[in-house]
Amino acid sequence: MTYRLQLDVDKQIFIAIDAHNTAKIGKGKTIEQAVAALKN
Repeated sequence: MTYRLQLDVDKQIFIAIDAHNTAKIGKGKTIEQAVAALKN
């Protein structure tokens, strides 16, 4: 899976976004949590 990462500095969370489907996202306090949420 190819994804992009963003950091929301106001909320202090990472956001993983599917590179092929930008509607599919995952959020988490760590990069690993965000990617895991994206894969679910």
